[in-house]
Amino acid sequence: MAFTTEEKTRLSEFVSNPTSDIYVIQGLAGIIGAVFARYSRAQGDFREIFLKEFIEAGELDPEHAKELIERILISYGDDSVGELEGAHLSGRFSNLATKEVEDRRIGGSPIEQSSRFVRYDSRDENGQYQYLRPREIIEAGLQTEFEGVMDGLFDTYSALVSKMQDYFRHLKPITSAEYDILAKGKKERWDELADDDERAMFRRAYNFDIRSKACDTVRILLPACTLTNVGLFGNGRFFQNLLTHLYSHPLQEMNTVAEKMHRELDTVIEPYVRRAGPDQYRIEIRKEMDALVQDLDLDGGDLAGEPVTLFGVKPQLYYEELLAQSLFSHAQLSLLALQWRVRAMSPVQKAQIWKTFIGARKSRRDRLGRAAEFGYPFLFQVEGDFGIYRDLQRHRMLTQERQLLTPYLGYEIPQEIIDAGYESAVIQALELPIVALYEEVRERCGGWVAQYVVPFGFKLRWTMGMNLREAQHMLELRTIPQGHPSYRKICQEMARQIMQEHPWIEEALRYVDYNDYLWTRDTVAGGIERKLKALTKE
Repeated sequence: MAFTTEEKTRLSEFVSNPTSDIYVIQGLAGIIGAVFARYSRAQGDFREIFLKEFIEAGELDPEHAKELIERILISYGDDSVGELEGAHLSGRFSNLATKEVEDRRIGGSPIEQSSRFVRYDSRDENGQYQYLRPREIIEAGLQTEFEGVMDGLFDTYSALVSKMQDYFRHLKPITSAEYDILAKGKKERWDELADDDERAMFRRAYNFDIRSKACDTVRILLPACTLTNVGLFGNGRFFQNLLTHLYSHPLQEMNTVAEKMHRELDTVIEPYVRRAGPDQYRIEIRKEMDALVQDLDLDGGDLAGEPVTLFGVKPQLYYEELLAQSLFSHAQLSLLALQWRVRAMSPVQKAQIWKTFIGARKSRRDRLGRAAEFGYPFLFQVEGDFGIYRDLQRHRMLTQERQLLTPYLGYEIPQEIIDAGYESAVIQALELPIVALYEEVRERCGGWVAQYVVPFGFKLRWTMGMNLREAQHMLELRTIPQGHPSYRKICQEMARQIMQEHPWIEEALRYVDYNDYLWTRDTVAGGIERKLKALTKE
């Protein structure tokens, strides 16, 4: 279609090229989804429909557009149209909340402030360390005890993050460090640099390397209540599902985050998040499953086991294994223990689990929980610290379910802290204070709230179900030298167990790296400086 000069001028505000048959649309947040929906059922292209139906007297009329959007949503369905609208959202909340946000896998792209690069030793304008004071704990009269233990953790973290940098500088003096900062395909040493500019680049790479190594090592002391920043882009359907999940969560922080998110999203994509609210179907199932786990005496924990256990899916045992998976997130038993317990149950007990897991469905929107995705060719139970979970949980081409975070599976102190002579300081911060406070909060507020107390270094148990394509992606990515040593070991063991069961898969996993690396960020540090230098030359 040929546009008039006036139409081209009008369109140039909203499309990158008014005359090309391919163009970017801009400045139409909240409207673009409706135009696309009409676009799918009308003759003409996006620009024609936009000019004809959304522009009046040469101007975009918001009220007219709103009426059109409402009609289009009724005619086309707001779920599908919601995938054509999006919003960028930024927020600050606890690390526990970030996992709930990032675990909504489809339609959203999160990015989180990294505990591997950022020091969490600063205080706010009131002189307080930056962690959430959960409302449930305050209302239970435990704020003083909670802040005493949390401040102790942050005191130890603050001291050690500086001391470990000194230790790593001693272990790796700048004169013995090597970084490829000049893009010559080889790493340079300090005494090989030609001028002050190169030495400045090298020093920045060195400081980054040392700081990230210290943060990597000491983050085991950060508790789940630590506040962090999250950036999030998602489509309307993603945000509606996310809000519904948070509104339905048993923790008050999640409900508050949902309310704040909803209020801000209403300013941009209100029609597409309108249905978000508490999901009574899911709320009731969670309560009933929690109660059933207690009735069946499945709520007691068992001892820590192997870091990685691969489960083969047995079609003849599908029913019992699915029931065990449905119980997993509500219990503290290992998946293997749950499978054995379920197999020993009577048909009536098994039927009770199945009936409780399904719940009282009232419409097609009342869908089974994530445990119903059970049946992947590779199902792993993982026991690793919360820091590892935070890294691996971000993968979305798979199904993950976790148990509540507790101190009962123990923790591991990085060897570097032991070698530096600070093991006793970490033990004093983690053992008695954490367990005692956790048990008191759990007694007064319940297990969901008690998670806030637990530091990253404590282990939790979760399952990861995946197909071969996702296994290839995750295991090859998470074993690269720049990866965190803890999750690299987990992923290396996953690969070993897959190939032990299926040797023919070896070629598909050929880029899994089984090496150990003491310095994981020296390549990254050098690469950053190379790219910055190239940028300044352009």
